[in-house]
Amino acid sequence: MRIFVLPSDFRGASRYTIEGKDVHYLTKVLRLSEGDSITGRDIEGKFWDITIQTIRKDSCILACHPTQSIASSSTDSLPVFRGPFPEIHLYQAICKGKKMEQIVRQATELGVTRIIPISTEFCVADISKKEKDRISRYESIAKEAMQQSGSPVVTEIGKPLPFDKVASDWNGRGTALLFHQTTVEKQKELYEILQIQRDNKIHTPIAIVIGSEGGFSEREVASLIAENFLPVLLKTNILRAETAAIASIAIVQQFMVDTVS
Repeated sequence: MRIFVLPSDFRGASRYTIEGKDVHYLTKVLRLSEGDSITGRDIEGKFWDITIQTIRKDSCILACHPTQSIASSSTDSLPVFRGPFPEIHLYQAICKGKKMEQIVRQATELGVTRIIPISTEFCVADISKKEKDRISRYESIAKEAMQQSGSPVVTEIGKPLPFDKVASDWNGRGTALLFHQTTVEKQKELYEILQIQRDNKIHTPIAIVIGSEGGFSEREVASLIAENFLPVLLKTNILRAETAAIASIAIVQQFMVDTVS
């Protein structure tokens, strides 16, 4: 699926001009011409019927109308599932190299609400000196992933946080899952936790906390457990950080979609 994510300053105008990378995406990547149409989505998640009226060297004029039916666009079908997505917030310990970008891309494709990079004791990567550039890069990757996947969820890239600020940022807004690499005392099964949400028809947000290549320290685990984060262990193979993030999101999301929506 290809979808066009409208810029953040779009406010429902019937004619709207785009520039720069957005022009390149429509005319070079999707190879659309004047008169062609595509489904668009604004920053609030609303869908729009977009028709290219005029193509210039560095800009395009678009005709925009609220979508009456989101079944299809000129490029492909939208995803079949139109129900509510679980509100998942991913607190991801910063990974090195391209791993973090991979996590951002794939988590966005899955429909995560917010991705918050966090620094932990065992993080190898450090983005503190280039934070602005990295966040801008993550936002660009997220936009590309939203356009590719057709996700109705507007994924936000949160401000990077030190590990000690995770609990205060979450502020008890819902179920919080700490995916840990070992078994800890009084640990519940993942499905047991999610079953409670289902049985009580709880639609509150869910936090997923994932470590970097080195996992979490015992101090970090203890500190989040003390803040009512629930430790969870994936019992199969030992997973890389980037695999663990996507597997955890997919498991939680699919269970909630199948049983709560």
